[in-house]
Amino acid sequence: MESEGCMKVRYSHEEGEFSFVEKDYVTVVVRYLYVEDRDQELYYQGTITKIEEDGFWCILDNEQEQEEYFSFLDIEDVLPGDMIPFFIPNS
Repeated sequence: MESEGCMKVRYSHEEGEFSFVEKDYVTVVVRYLYVEDRDQELYYQGTITKIEEDGFWCILDNEQEQEEYFSFLDIEDVLPGDMIPFFIPNS
């Protein structure tokens, strides 16, 4: 597994690239790009603590005492932490 640079991963809806490293601040898009209703959106922001082949560990902004694991297959995307997804309804 690559620890630096970019690695190809399979997200829940498509293949993508994961170009983050430990200590990067990210926005984890769990459910956003493919929702029909804005009430279904779900994303988190936090700092990556460990990267594994199938996912990564992150300390979330609202849970400083606990790490959360995100499997690439369970999320839609990972963005730089200063970005939040912009909801565009499917028509």
